[in-house]
Amino acid sequence: MNKLNGTLDVTSLSEIIRLCSVQQKTGALTLSRAGIQKTLYFHKGVLIYITSNRPGERVGEYLIQRGDLTRTWAGFLLKDSKRNGIAFTTSLLEKNIFDKKKLEDALANLANSALADVISWTTGSYEFSEKLPQQALNGPIRISEVKALQQLLQQGESVQSQTNTAEILRNVAQKIFNNNFSLPLLPKIAIDLEQAWDETATDGQLMRIVHSDQVLSAYLLRVVNSAIGNKQHVSTIKQALEVYPSDHIIGILHAQIACAQPPKHQDTVSQMSQHALRCACLSEQIAAQLGENQDMAFTCGLFHNIGKVLLLQLLIDGDIDETKLPQLVSRYGDNSGALLSLRCRNCLFKSYTAA
Repeated sequence: MNKLNGTLDVTSLSEIIRLCSVQQKTGALTLSRAGIQKTLYFHKGVLIYITSNRPGERVGEYLIQRGDLTRTWAGFLLKDSKRNGIAFTTSLLEKNIFDKKKLEDALANLANSALADVISWTTGSYEFSEKLPQQALNGPIRISEVKALQQLLQQGESVQSQTNTAEILRNVAQKIFNNNFSLPLLPKIAIDLEQAWDETATDGQLMRIVHSDQVLSAYLLRVVNSAIGNKQHVSTIKQALEVYPSDHIIGILHAQIACAQPPKHQDTVSQMSQHALRCACLSEQIAAQLGENQDMAFTCGLFHNIGKVLLLQLLIDGDIDETKLPQLVSRYGDNSGALLSLRCRNCLFKSYTAA
């Protein structure tokens, strides 16, 4: 997709961020609503910085509000940075107003607050530019993506909540960051694979089963990407077959079947899986009409709700009240998927270590 713009009432910011991560985009995503403009800067799919023109979210104003900077100094440093063509944060450090760690902490809090606010936007417009300002790329301060992504998952949760939902969501985010989770495999898929092996199916027949299941596809990409080291990481099953021997791939699948666990709420997960496959097929058809990469479109469609599948399993493991599950999965599923794809890169599992 070369052009990325539209309105937030059609495409949520979580979906846009996930797309930027999966396609490893570098550039600036500008979001506008009612005169407020915020820009998220990405480098190879990594969220590295956020700027905002909202009162109180400009760097100088924020530091003044915190009592870390006087208005006089802020005005002087702003002029100095413009005159010398350097970032405002660079002036703060060069004039020894802040040490780097203190400034990083302050700006991380500002960026997380700005992100938490914009994630709640349901109206407004967005536009992605592949031009990344050098000040954003080479500036002395970058935000903590981990903290920012936790805001993605936890946004909207009331501080006065009478339940432990917020704490559970924090634990979910931590498990994703620590790779401390596994995706469940539907028994039917495991049975289909076993039968195919018993009937000595061809590699092509086996791959068709894998190709149609989001969990097997995700697992295979995870292991292959970790095994090929510094080579070009793969994003589709077709690419995996091109760079990895087929007998090794069959071995990977055997290992997954041997240790796979069935999902909790199998009927719900089965419905999600069927919906994902329909989305994958539709995405492939649309890509064909637009002249885009059909394999990539199919994979993205297949993975689009994998965050909901993962979130459902982790919430159940956290002993959350069963009556709260549908609302939480519906509310935070997209954010969980964005968190997962941003954390792991390149179709979810680029940076994983093989299980």
